[in-house]
Amino acid sequence: MRKVFAFVLTTLLLTSTLLAPGCKKGDDSPTSPDEAAVTQLKANGAIAPVSRTQVQGTVFVSDQTGNPVTGLASTNFSARLRFGAGVSKITADSISGVVTIQTVSASGKKVAVGMTMDYSGSMFAGDTVVGGKYKRISDMESGVKTFFNALKTGDLGEVIKFGSTVDYIFPFTGDKTRLCRAVDSLCDSRGNTALYSSMYRALQDAGAQSASSYARAVVAFTDGGENNSTETRSQVITLAKQLGIPIYTIGLLDASYHSTPPGQYSSAEKDLVEFADTTGGFYFYAPAAAQLSTIYTQISGQLSNAVQITIVWPSTGLPASGTTVQAVVTVTYSGCTTTFTKTYVMP
Repeated sequence: MRKVFAFVLTTLLLTSTLLAPGCKKGDDSPTSPDEAAVTQLKANGAIAPVSRTQVQGTVFVSDQTGNPVTGLASTNFSARLRFGAGVSKITADSISGVVTIQTVSASGKKVAVGMTMDYSGSMFAGDTVVGGKYKRISDMESGVKTFFNALKTGDLGEVIKFGSTVDYIFPFTGDKTRLCRAVDSLCDSRGNTALYSSMYRALQDAGAQSASSYARAVVAFTDGGENNSTETRSQVITLAKQLGIPIYTIGLLDASYHSTPPGQYSSAEKDLVEFADTTGGFYFYAPAAAQLSTIYTQISGQLSNAVQITIVWPSTGLPASGTTVQAVVTVTYSGCTTTFTKTYVMP
C-alpha cells in the first residue's frame, strides 16, 4: 500500500552502493555509431569471492537512456581491491586486479529471473476498468508479458504475486505460454504489501537455479511501501549478497514520492533505490503505469546483455582472511567513466 511520509536520504549504503555515473569526453574519438551515441554510463553488478585471489559475478552496463551498452571488452574494465583499518577507512591500501569479461551468451549461460508483481489494494483503488481489468493491473501485466516474451531459448522465468502475503507462485520454467497465462491469472486485490517476503522468496527460488548455468536476477515491482512481510529488509539484502543475485526494482509511485530535488526520497522509494544499488541491480521510477512495458523491455535488454566478470588479485599483499575489503570496478567506454563498489569479507 502506498505510504505517505517524507524521508531525507542523507546517506546511501556506502559499502555497496552504485556511485554516481559520470562522463568526461577525452581526445579519443568514438569508433562506431553505437559508441558515439553513448554520452553517459551507469554500471552495477553482483560479485562474490570464489577464493582469496579471485572474485566473479555479473555486471550490467547501460547508457543514458537505460539501454544496455554492447561491444564491451575486458579492456573497458579495471578493478582495485581496497582494504584498511575498518570499512569507513578502506583507502589505506590498494592493489590492482586483472579483469576478464564474457557476455552471458558467450559464457554459455542463460538468464533466470524471478518476477514479483504487486496486487495490493492500492493497485486497484480509484483506478479505471479497461477490458475487465483495472488499468494499473493491466499495464503491469502487459509489461511483465513483454519481458517474458523476450526471453531466449533456455532462459527461465518465475511469477510471484503478492499482497498481504505471497499468495501465488508459478515455478521457474522456460515455457513462455505458461508464464504469460500465470501473469493473467488470479488478479484480485490482496490487501497490504508484503514486498520483502516476495523478494525473499524470489531470491530463494532464483538461488536454486545453477549459478554455473544461469545469470540470475530478481525483478521486483510495487506501487508503494512495504507493510506486511515476515522477512526484514536486512534479511533480503543479506540473502541477495550471499547468493550474488541482483534485484531490479520498479516503483510505480506518485510524483510526490519521487526524488525531487535529488537526494530526497519517500521511505518507499528509498527502499527501492537501496535494494537495487546494494544488491547490484538498477531502480526504475515509473510515474505512469503505461511506461511499464518500456521499463521491462530495458531490464530485459540489460539482463540479456550482461557480462560475466572475473577479477584476479595478486597472490601477495592481500589482507588476512576475515578482513572486510572493497572491490572497486571501473568501466570506461566512449570517453565516459563510471565506478561501482562492492564490499565482501576476504576468504
